[in-house]
Amino acid sequence: STWSPYAARTPALKLAALMVGGLLFATYASGQGARLTLAGAAATALVLIPLLAIEAATPLLLNRTAQPGIDDGELTRNLSRGSAFLVTLSWGAAGGLMLLGRAWAVLALALLAATLALSTQFDTWANLVAFAAGAIAFALARALPAAMIWLTTGGLAVWVIAAPFATPLLFANQRIADAMPLSWAHRSGIWSYTIEKIREEPLTGHGLEASRTLGEPILVRGIEMFSMGNHPHSASLQIWLELGGIGAALAALMLLVGGAWLARAYGERPIAAAAACATLATAGVIANVSFSAWAEWWVATAFIAAGVVGAIGALEAPRKRAFG
Repeated sequence: STWSPYAARTPALKLAALMVGGLLFATYASGQGARLTLAGAAATALVLIPLLAIEAATPLLLNRTAQPGIDDGELTRNLSRGSAFLVTLSWGAAGGLMLLGRAWAVLALALLAATLALSTQFDTWANLVAFAAGAIAFALARALPAAMIWLTTGGLAVWVIAAPFATPLLFANQRIADAMPLSWAHRSGIWSYTIEKIREEPLTGHGLEASRTLGEPILVRGIEMFSMGNHPHSASLQIWLELGGIGAALAALMLLVGGAWLARAYGERPIAAAAACATLATAGVIANVSFSAWAEWWVATAFIAAGVVGAIGALEAPRKRAFG
């Protein structure tokens, strides 16, 4: 924050406070508050699902009634954030229900099915892709808990480091680039602009929240669009842009240290491992295509989801090994 062109000290203090509060919550949730946390996660999902379903079916009845002067586009974006919260939380909520036995597993599957349906709504495909990534991670981690924890955290760590170098390769094929929807073509233009700015300060970055001060018009398929809003729609690129290679290395190191802890703690707890991997995969996809890395609601979502996973780990008995 000290070298940022944006007045970033207040956001830095907010972020620090969120981290302290989030860690306190996660500690409580994975200890004496484990049962209450899992009950709260299931209740949250089972309340949010019908509310979002009403908004998808009507459409936007509740939000239009509550905020009649707000543009429908903004209301839809708010609902896509609500769907992102649900998709991220759903794996922990479902895992907590699975701990109760096979009869409750039916409700867990119904919760996930409803979450899948809602992830297709509100004009965003990121939540659906994130759910698919989470489902794959959840299924594989039930069979290979420790290995999938390492694969998930290691994959995210590699992407944090590789994002500025690998992202251009994703759109190098002209046929793929031409086939993308306009919104994704715009996203590609934002990322290309961000990578150019990363090259200006590759080691230390431009400073926390510097994304808010950058941006200029770019052409996307002959249409003039803005190259940067408040963030580059990629947490990995935002870390590189604002915190530089040093920040990216620290982020990757944190993921690897976290992976080592999770593998040790949940290697014999398949439901906790599955919830952890699915949550990480889901949040990783959403973070790298959608929101600001420092958005308060998104940081809070990550800590809430982490606390729910911790509660599963606290209550799940380790499985017995076949030998020894």
